[in-house]
Amino acid sequence: MRYIRNLWLIIIFVLVLPSAAEAQEDMTVEEELDSTYTAIEDHMQLFQEELIQLNALSRFRMDIDMEMPLTEPLLDAVSGRLKSLTAALNSFSTRWDTYSAAQQVYIADNDSLLNQVAIIQQMRQTVADTLAARQQQRDHLVAFSTAEKFIWGHDKNYRELYQQALGYSISPKLAAKLEKVKAEEQTLTGDIQKYYGQAKEAAEAFPGLQLRMKAMEKKVFELQTVSAKIQEMAYKPFIQRIKDYLLGLAAVAIILMCLNLLNSKIKLLKQAREQAQKMKGMMNGQHNYPTI
Repeated sequence: MRYIRNLWLIIIFVLVLPSAAEAQEDMTVEEELDSTYTAIEDHMQLFQEELIQLNALSRFRMDIDMEMPLTEPLLDAVSGRLKSLTAALNSFSTRWDTYSAAQQVYIADNDSLLNQVAIIQQMRQTVADTLAARQQQRDHLVAFSTAEKFIWGHDKNYRELYQQALGYSISPKLAAKLEKVKAEEQTLTGDIQKYYGQAKEAAEAFPGLQLRMKAMEKKVFELQTVSAKIQEMAYKPFIQRIKDYLLGLAAVAIILMCLNLLNSKIKLLKQAREQAQKMKGMMNGQHNYPTI
């Protein structure tokens, strides 16, 4: 009887042992998987922290005002900072793409990790967009600085072109040279307009440049006036020049006469109004008259 009972115990042990071993093995695999998920999530957290730091660094201020000259060292400093941040973002992207691809099997099977991936991708795009906006702002500043130098630097050139055109207009034999000066001036005017447009766009992006923009607009208007005079230059006989000069003097005299007449009328109207006020006061009994 004892033999039979021992036999049954041996049979039961043999049947139960594989199931227990399988359960123990399943528990070990699950624990290892959880540990892998945790390690991946911890690594992703490090990536997030790096992106948070890059995002903070990319949001540096770029305030420009009238007192701040757009010098090359300043623009170079901005360019250097953008270059450094862009390199850091590219390095991050390389490392992140490599890591996330290597862990794709685990990430696809875990909702928490998928959410972490979505967060990191969005943060990376935010940093990239911020750096792109800063790069555009830097380009605006460079364009405005270049426009300032070009427009103010060609003030002397316009005066020289005007004097040349004036000299070539005294003789019909110099017509070819006059046309050459006009063509040169038109090319310069085209460049002025191009740089002026770039400066205007930059001033819209940076309100602190508005005062500089107004000064530039005034200078461009002056250059356009000289440009119109150069383009109007043409040979005229001496007699015609004298006539034009006299007509100019006559026009100025007429304008002055009109201004003098207008001034006289204003004075007469002012005196008439004062007399009317005095008369009104007398009619209202504001003055004492002598009595007999």
